[in-house]
Formats: sequence, C-alpha cells, structure tokens
Amino acid sequence: MRESNGAPAPVDLSVRIYNRLLAAYPGRFRAEYGHHMAQVFRDTCRRDYGRRGLPGMTSLWARTSLDLIRTTVEEHIERGLHMNHEKFVRWSGWALMGGAILFAAGQVIGSFDPNRNDPIGGVGASYEIGAIVGLALGQVLFVIGLLGLRAGYAERSGSLGGMALIVSVIGAGLSLAGILMMGVTESALAWQAWVIGLVAMTLGLVIFGVVALRRKVFSRWNFAPLLAGVTLLLPLSGLTGGWVYPFTVGAFSIGLILVGVRMQAEAGRSGEVPA
Repeated sequence: MRESNGAPAPVDLSVRIYNRLLAAYPGRFRAEYGHHMAQVFRDTCRRDYGRRGLPGMTSLWARTSLDLIRTTVEEHIERGLHMNHEKFVRWSGWALMGGAILFAAGQVIGSFDPNRNDPIGGVGASYEIGAIVGLALGQVLFVIGLLGLRAGYAERSGSLGGMALIVSVIGAGLSLAGILMMGVTESALAWQAWVIGLVAMTLGLVIFGVVALRRKVFSRWNFAPLLAGVTLLLPLSGLTGGWVYPFTVGAFSIGLILVGVRMQAEAGRSGEVPA
C-alpha cells in the first residue's frame, strides 16, 4: 500500500509521527533545523524500508527515540530554557499523563498482532512497530514524569516515599532500555529487562502509594499511585487472561493520569508543592 505522495504507508505514518515529535524542540531550533531533520528522517525511512522492510523501520525508530531524547534535552539546556522547580513539576505531570496514554495505546496496538511470538517483520509487523513506538515513547515520558514526581513530592513523602520513587525511576529507565533493545535484537535479555523494569517501577509506585495514603501527599486522589502500581502488577504476575489484562492496563493508566493531574494542578498553587 502506498500513499498519494508515493511513499509506502509505514514510511508516511512514521514521518507524520516524527514531525509531531519535533514539537519537543525549542521553537528557534525547530525553525532553523526542523525542515532539514524531517527531510533526513524521511530519506532514511525510505532507505531502511526499501532495504529491510518493517524490521528496518523498527530499528530506525529505536535509534531515533534515543537521539530525540538526547538532543531535545541538550538543546533546552543550551538555550537556557531549563525549567524552574514549579514548571518542571507541572510539565512532568503532563508527561506522566502522556506516558500513560501512549503505554495503553502501545498495549492495545500490540494486542492486535495475530502472532506475538513471531520475529519482528513477520505476520502483523505493523502492529509490532506501533506497539514498540507507543511503549518506548510512553516509557520516556514515564521517566520524566517520575523524576518530576520525586522532585515535587519526595520531601512530603519522607525517606521511604522518596526511595520508592527512585526505584520507580530506575525501573522506568531499565524498561525503556529493554524496549529499545527489542527494536534491534530478538534477545531474551531485552524482554527480561523490560519486564524487570516494569516490576521495579510498579513496586515503587505501590510503596509510594501506601505512603501517599498515610501522609496525604496530594490534596486529593492519594489512592492513585497505589491504583496504578497494584493493577499493573497483576498481569506481570501472570494474571493476563480474559478481561483481566485490558482492565489492569486501563486502571494503571487512569491511576497515573490522576497523579499527573494532581502534579500539574498543585504545582501552580503557592505552597502546595514543597520546593
């Protein structure tokens, strides 16, 4: 299948997504380099798709995700746009919400793969690529969101809550590494890193959620971190049959969305988020 502009549908879709992601760069940087970057990515997509098909696209997205993270952070720091404490917590709340949505979307897209055990590029490869992109970008936003959660609420949640959030951040980073490894290799180590990372992230959320309920860390919805952590631990424990899996992924996402809403709302109120 090809689009009207002559590009294969996977290439056209990837270029559209990449153009949206360029919005993460500072405005001046986008104005100066955005068109060139989009053109280079488009040409690389065509080349990799022509050489290796969908597996080539998956590998490209794994590399591109890492480059986007690195260069976006570098450009914001170089241009003096690093956020103060309040803004970082607020935008981390939005990141946590976006990560929850992308994580759920990646899981939904992956569930349509008719054969999840075949190598990438086999039957249903488009679903595999969609799942990897959604999960990888979701994990990137989880890392940012959890860092902001710790920056804003570690003091209020005490030493136990602060340590739990560190575990969650490390787990999110490990899970991201596993996803990116999946894009370039079929190694069992990649899958293990993803699962172990998710377990660490959710266990940290469970502990932080208990602390949040006891200490009233948020002005409301203190149950939300516990909801996210406990529900995602169910499928990770093997309870994935029937309605359990979509319910747990949905509840996990809702829990993190509620946490993100609290973060971005309370960061704008004087004194609600300790500096």
